[in-house]
Amino acid sequence: MIYSKNIFQKIVLSFLIMASTTSAHTNAQTLDEFKASVERARVETGLTGLGVAIVDEDGPVWVAGLGEANKANHTPVTPDTMFRIGSVSKMFAALSVLQLVEQGKLRLDDKLSDLAPEIYFENQWEKTDPIRLVHLLEHTTGWDDVRFSVFAHDDPDISLQDALAYHPYNRKSRWIPGTRFSYNNAGTAIAAYIVQKVSGQLYEDYVQMHFFNPLQMTSATFFESDLYKKNGATLYSADGSAHDYWNVIIRPAGSVNVSTADMAKFLQFLIARGEYNQQRLVSEQSFTRMETPTTTLGAIAGTKAGYGLSNFTSGSKSAGIAFHGHDGGLPGGQCRLGYIPELKVGYVLSVNQDNFQAIERIQDLIRAYLVKGFVKAAPTAIELPEKFKQLSGYYIPINPRSEPFKLMLELTGAMRITVSDNQLHRMPVFGGWPAPSNDYAISENLLVSNYTGLPTIAIVNDPLAGEVVEVSDGPSLKRVSAFWLFGILGLMSLTLLLSVTSLLFALVWLTRLMFGKLSRGTTISIRLWPLVTSLTPIIVVSAIFLFATMKTMGTFSPITFTIFIGSSIYPLLAIYSLINVYKHRREKLNPVMYWHSAILSACHLGMAIILAQYGMLMMRLWV
Repeated sequence: MIYSKNIFQKIVLSFLIMASTTSAHTNAQTLDEFKASVERARVETGLTGLGVAIVDEDGPVWVAGLGEANKANHTPVTPDTMFRIGSVSKMFAALSVLQLVEQGKLRLDDKLSDLAPEIYFENQWEKTDPIRLVHLLEHTTGWDDVRFSVFAHDDPDISLQDALAYHPYNRKSRWIPGTRFSYNNAGTAIAAYIVQKVSGQLYEDYVQMHFFNPLQMTSATFFESDLYKKNGATLYSADGSAHDYWNVIIRPAGSVNVSTADMAKFLQFLIARGEYNQQRLVSEQSFTRMETPTTTLGAIAGTKAGYGLSNFTSGSKSAGIAFHGHDGGLPGGQCRLGYIPELKVGYVLSVNQDNFQAIERIQDLIRAYLVKGFVKAAPTAIELPEKFKQLSGYYIPINPRSEPFKLMLELTGAMRITVSDNQLHRMPVFGGWPAPSNDYAISENLLVSNYTGLPTIAIVNDPLAGEVVEVSDGPSLKRVSAFWLFGILGLMSLTLLLSVTSLLFALVWLTRLMFGKLSRGTTISIRLWPLVTSLTPIIVVSAIFLFATMKTMGTFSPITFTIFIGSSIYPLLAIYSLINVYKHRREKLNPVMYWHSAILSACHLGMAIILAQYGMLMMRLWV
């Protein structure tokens, strides 16, 4: 769960970070050298504060706080400083479900409609492909993620059932459940509600009794406790301003607050595969199931990376070994947790600032240190199968997390695939990777990505989309024509270019008009309406960049009202501008001015049609 003070900027930054695979190598050989490299990275990136724990099978290796928990009071971060771990909280929901599965009270294949018929959702394939408990935890329901209105609803006392009943109407399967992965916060919260219903305990009480207490995580809480008020790190935005405490109403999805010292105990539990202090809480078989994705088409085809039961499997590049764990984020707070069962080591990293460069750089340092000197024999490459050789072309993701941003997701996630040297090469159309991937075949159906070292890529037959390239730690990719992709990009670029020139021309003709050197009438009309049409999206986008917050994007506010008005009048202005230009086509006018306005009006109409296709007109983000 990742959101920042400026929502739109955060979304753009998230794509840039996801696209970036630059690794931070460390020359640190000793623990002291490694510690120094982490502190150096914190200082160089301007990170306010962090908590870090490195744990192996014998217990904590290094648990520390660096920097400041509160800048105003110069309070240092210590191992007992509490951080908000965001979506790492989801791991407790999966562990709770698995406990109840072991007790025979639940089955992962149980249907949601049977377990909780009172929970609203829509699935047009329910008769043949029902939503099951496993889909909630593996994010394969096909639902859109919860909207801004849910995140903006700050209520510390709301019950979990009432929270799930608040604006539930985006829980509609967009494709057949159990085919594509799409991260969704509601699924985990509903799984936690099922735990609550089956166990007869409030979910927070269940986790307290069955995990926090046995693991001796004395600081851990789903609420803004008195201890958190005393020991909690102040959360800061990228510009250094402090965030207020945000009460996440779907608490199981991302509201745990906990110290780094206590997260080290949770890491020990993960490394010991369900056991802590000689007490087994979850079976080793359940742990293996938790770490194994099963319900995407790629997982069925044999890919190994990706999202299991609230547990993400990622690779380690040249080491060829899998990390398991989860990431988390809230406004001003980020957390990264990873562990390697094979090496029996793990880490947790929590920070109190929106500083993605810092946390990604430090995480890369940690991962490089943990796998230093370890190189696993790479799988044997075979001749690239013919079906993979035919994949050259352009692709877009077809499993967007957020439907309102589907167009942006498709364009920023557009991928070019080429084939050469017995390898498949992927590269984002907009760049961001240091080099194309060099994916090689290990069977007729699987490719290993050199960025993960794991079987990650398969060709699958999606029942709705047809042939799809499934990247298990990323998107499901559907081939599109170069004409379609670059046609949209070209239209957007031309519209932007002509809009900018329209603004520049306006400085000239408005000045001439003010001094009486330009007559009113047709000339002004043809210039004015394309200009007004151009200003509409510029005003909307500027308002989002400058003033958008979680609260303003999820409630009826000047920002959401501006978005609604702008996205409503834009197509009308585009239509009127083009009609106005056409109506005066036979009059004697400056041809450069006339055709500039005509082409700009046509471009705006084309953009309005595309926005309509993607549901981006008359946008009411507060509902």
